[in-house]
Amino acid sequence: MPRRRLGTVALAVVCAVMVHTLATEAEAPSVLISDAAVAVVPASFVTSLGDAVSVFQTGELTAPIRDAALTAAAEAGAPAVIGRGFSAGLTAVRRGATIIQRSSGPGWGYPMAMTALPLEALGGIVGRAVAAPISEGKVVMGQTTASLRGAAAGDTIDLMAANGSTVTFTIGLVAPDAEIGGTEILISTQQADVLGASLPTRVLIYGRFDRTALQAALVRRGLYANNAVRVRTSWDAPDPDGTLSLARTKSLLGEFELDYANLSELGWTDVGATWRNAYLPGAREAYPAGIRAMCNKVIKADLSAALQEVVDAGLGGGIDAGNANTYGGCSSGQARLARITQSLGSVSRHSWGQPIDINTVANCQGCVPKMDCRIVRIFRKHHFAWGGNFLTPDGMHFEWVGEARDALQYPSKYCPNSPGALIEQEVPHAAPPPASRGTLFADDGLVGE
Repeated sequence: MPRRRLGTVALAVVCAVMVHTLATEAEAPSVLISDAAVAVVPASFVTSLGDAVSVFQTGELTAPIRDAALTAAAEAGAPAVIGRGFSAGLTAVRRGATIIQRSSGPGWGYPMAMTALPLEALGGIVGRAVAAPISEGKVVMGQTTASLRGAAAGDTIDLMAANGSTVTFTIGLVAPDAEIGGTEILISTQQADVLGASLPTRVLIYGRFDRTALQAALVRRGLYANNAVRVRTSWDAPDPDGTLSLARTKSLLGEFELDYANLSELGWTDVGATWRNAYLPGAREAYPAGIRAMCNKVIKADLSAALQEVVDAGLGGGIDAGNANTYGGCSSGQARLARITQSLGSVSRHSWGQPIDINTVANCQGCVPKMDCRIVRIFRKHHFAWGGNFLTPDGMHFEWVGEARDALQYPSKYCPNSPGALIEQEVPHAAPPPASRGTLFADDGLVGE
């Protein structure tokens, strides 16, 4: 991921830099969250979960999109709330006086995907068992994330806050990833306020409602046709260009810590040497089609196979190796944090050396993609998703997801998998097989570019 490509993007820090150090070291003020949260609206009794629809944007949720989504929900008679997604640096996990995990030093932290929802709606969205510990001022951590660091219910975690302090939360529950929408840590919006993460990123519509009526209302309000908005439903069919959650990314490609203390003006910073030495090569390596790139070692075999099949199919001319080797590639050897504002932000997937960018000039971000769909489908076959159907179209971007995606049938806007069709318009689909409640919040804390 070249610096030139991102240099024009306004980027900065996900959250303010601070690490919770040992008692004998100097440290910023620390906040311990132990009191029960207080709901601002009476909670309703929930016996079973209904559907859920997430209307979100890459950055801060704009007022027109917020109002349109809330109006559509009201027209369909469905409850809706405003939520937040961001990442925050974790500096320590403790079990009493025992350190379970700790960042390597002051200013270093492990980026964590955080999802915040209003307390009064949590029971209806994730169920009473998951909502209960959050109502007590605790947090819920996903099973994959807990396993990566050996954490358990009752442990405490230290998170970096926007004002430079360290906020300590208790893990009230370790839940299956799917029960918390694929995020790493689920909290209330009140807890997010303590971290300084105050900006909205989604409208979440939930409960028992008429799917057709709601989708018709979303269409009337222009939300399906708006390229700056992504609508995800709990009954979506699997998307061939859907991406991995931060927890899943870490489990497959390793977890690193970031040097928050030395972020550049554009958000570049170092990753921990232990992870870098284990997962990234020392320099760009040769691949078929003339590509030279520094990619995560885990994806090397799949990337080589995809590029070789492109060449064998006589499509090698569709890849501009010179462009990829100069302006594209997988990783620069550093991480990048993309700021929305305040402590809201996302970690670039290129930080893991997970995606490769090719043909960057003809496929600029936000432009209509101009990638040969035959190449797209070959990459999907070899375990890559394609950025041409991302919320912000990114036709240069092929992102490793660890599973074949070439057979999934989905109303993709560009390059659908259906044979012979090169371009289709994205349209709402009435009732495909339920598959996606467990990934509604999977994009929180991450960004593709």
